[in-house]
Amino acid sequence: MKLKHIISLSAITLPLMVGCVDLNFSEVQTNDKEWVYSMPSYVSGLVSNVYAHVRYDLGQYNGAMKASATDESDYAISISDIHKFYNGGWSPINPFDQIWTNNYSGIAQANNFLEELDKIYISLEEYRYNVTVSPYEDLKKQFELYEFQVRFLRAYFYFELVRTYGDVPLVTKVLTNAEANVMTRTPAKEVFKFIIDECDAIADKLPITYEDEPNQDINRINRITVLALKAKTLLYQASPLFNTTNDKTLWQAAAKASKDVIDFAPITGIQMGKYAELSGESSYANKEMIWIRGTGTPQNWKMNSVENFNFPIGVENGQSGNCPTQSLVDAYEYKAGDNKGKTFGEVWSGNTIDLSTSNPYADLDPRFAMTVVKNGDVWPAYTGKAVETFEGGANASPIYGATQTGYYLKKLCDPNANISTNNPSPKRHNFILYRLSEFYFNYAEAIYNATGSAENDGGLGLTANKAINTVRARTDVKMPNFVGDDPNFLNRFMREKMVEFAFEDHRFWDVRRWKKGKEFFATVKTVSLKKTSDVITITRGQQTRGWDDKYYFFPIPFTEIQKNNKLAQNPGW
Repeated sequence: MKLKHIISLSAITLPLMVGCVDLNFSEVQTNDKEWVYSMPSYVSGLVSNVYAHVRYDLGQYNGAMKASATDESDYAISISDIHKFYNGGWSPINPFDQIWTNNYSGIAQANNFLEELDKIYISLEEYRYNVTVSPYEDLKKQFELYEFQVRFLRAYFYFELVRTYGDVPLVTKVLTNAEANVMTRTPAKEVFKFIIDECDAIADKLPITYEDEPNQDINRINRITVLALKAKTLLYQASPLFNTTNDKTLWQAAAKASKDVIDFAPITGIQMGKYAELSGESSYANKEMIWIRGTGTPQNWKMNSVENFNFPIGVENGQSGNCPTQSLVDAYEYKAGDNKGKTFGEVWSGNTIDLSTSNPYADLDPRFAMTVVKNGDVWPAYTGKAVETFEGGANASPIYGATQTGYYLKKLCDPNANISTNNPSPKRHNFILYRLSEFYFNYAEAIYNATGSAENDGGLGLTANKAINTVRARTDVKMPNFVGDDPNFLNRFMREKMVEFAFEDHRFWDVRRWKKGKEFFATVKTVSLKKTSDVITITRGQQTRGWDDKYYFFPIPFTEIQKNNKLAQNPGW
């Protein structure tokens, strides 16, 4: 396979950590900054520590994913912090997330590094004739790429901040504490422009792949990763949350940027892969991966936390975790049969389903079975036991922590993992940051909003329908094509994106940028199953959740406003 753009959490174990304002060398044998910059391995460590701030969501809220703050999922443990996103427990005093702190820490580290570039290159000259280190020209080339990697990461951190908080302070230099504490919020439009300009400036400075680069630096940013960030930034800028006047030129620009990613992908060897290969230890090798983050450390590279959190209650060490909702199941379309093209929710809209006379899951989109565990499925395979989600079943209420939705999660869990106490088999896990399918979807959304038609390519050579159909046509999915100029295209598109990217941390952000919070997040559909004799009946239900439009943006942590009273709080908070 081609070498990919994979980040490991092992970066955080490097010997050097960087403080928020000044470099902190307390973990090495000296506090001499010049000495640190004189060592190539330590300079590389500083860069890796910037990478360590890249996000991942494989259960960062004590096992809960942000999917469980959406209509995709419900977290089975009632005391989880994830419920605070909608139950009133969320506030500036209790933001219970680290998005502000984490990303600004990464930005500070990036600014520190970039301001010391001259010193780094002066020190590097000392290794021109040092045969105990990599050849000088190779080392120099590797170091030259660090500047552009770090600039990318800084731009990426700003993307995370602006989509979360809206207007945020834009800082591109090392600040003193006094300067940091009087910063004001920069308009989101300017932050978007900074990100886009940085992507344009550095894209051609980074390699297409690292196959031919010295030291095979496979964990780093390459050219298509930069194109992907630019495309995603332009999509957010064009979306209703930020594009309040529905400026069509912003949608056209977003479409062009996503098309650039699509067109560049073959040059890098990136192409559509199998949906089933998005999960499991080898998911990093999926052909469509653009950028992922691997979990683990050199001391604990493989672990089973994803399976521990999400395998059904009743499985040894299983904790139920993030349970798919009926809202998600309702979004899947039928691939074949009399109901072809209709969704589960359209066909089975009644209150009850008798499983002794009906099989509502037959002929569903293959992605359903690769994402959701239903009653009767053998999962995990090593148990050899069918999951029982009917009341009183082996994996159901009244057992504490059992699914409240009627389903369990399969996607992202490794089917070969064993979490039993006496026979564990820990696995590597990979969080997907960017994959090719996303940019087909982003393109489809943007070109449709730019042209008002699913059959108009806007001069870019690809219609919205064809973009979606490219993803639906992958070898282990092969769903029927989107055709014609459906007046309900956007609604169908939103369902389709929910299905394709379930549990990949898209839904939480998509619904916000679409400004559809009340429509999708105020109520969540569930089902309950009861068994009488040999008859199992599914009955629909729902959860009522709190939604307030202030949730479109996160509250700025109160601790930050205490330090800097020039930071205005987001509306409603």
